[in-house]
Amino acid sequence: MIIGLLVISAIAFFISFIYIDKMTTRLIATGIAGVILIISLFAIVANYHSHYGMEKVETVKTQQIYSADRTGRLDMLLFQPIGTAGKENVYIYSKHDDSKKVSHTQANEFTTSHVKQHNVDKAELKTTEIRWRYKSKAYRFWFGIADNNHILVKRTNTFYLPKNWHTLSTSQAKMLQQKLTSSEFKQQAKTQAAEFIGNKMKAAMSKNPELMTDKAKQAALQKQLTAEFQAQLIEKTISDIENH
Repeated sequence: MIIGLLVISAIAFFISFIYIDKMTTRLIATGIAGVILIISLFAIVANYHSHYGMEKVETVKTQQIYSADRTGRLDMLLFQPIGTAGKENVYIYSKHDDSKKVSHTQANEFTTSHVKQHNVDKAELKTTEIRWRYKSKAYRFWFGIADNNHILVKRTNTFYLPKNWHTLSTSQAKMLQQKLTSSEFKQQAKTQAAEFIGNKMKAAMSKNPELMTDKAKQAALQKQLTAEFQAQLIEKTISDIENH
């Protein structure tokens, strides 16, 4: 609407200055049109440069997130460095536990992302946004044509991850997948697992002789030790890749 007022006042200024013969009337009409023209122009400039008629509004959204590894084997947050400096990353995760596709954070100059690990039970993403918004319907009526309502000023993504989550680059994740699926690694893991579980089982039976005849407890312990070995092996493999 402010653009329309600017155009109308400019036309009124021209018409009153050219076509009104009576001096007093011409000066009054020209003066009024000129003042409106100048005020409209300054208001447009102020809105464009200083967001006149607007205020900053902060919104916070927190959502649970799930692993970017859709195989279900690892709890993982991936990142892809962007830009030549590599100071900012796009983070990759899943919005739902049964998601077939992964999601990612925004890649623009208004967005920054951080990762924090705490003693929490579930992974969460907290998104804080600051946007310009018109103070009232009146301001929006006059300047809404600029289409700058709710324009983004700053966005901060903060990931809060449990201690057992891993944060890897996409290239590191690719290396991890290649290593875990290699026949050499599988054979080595099989040998190490048999040795690890065997020693632990012997130690447990030595401490509790009744375990030697209790097949159910043996099976439960073996299952527990297998999971323990796999967790340790993955931790070590990821650590080796991160320090590669």
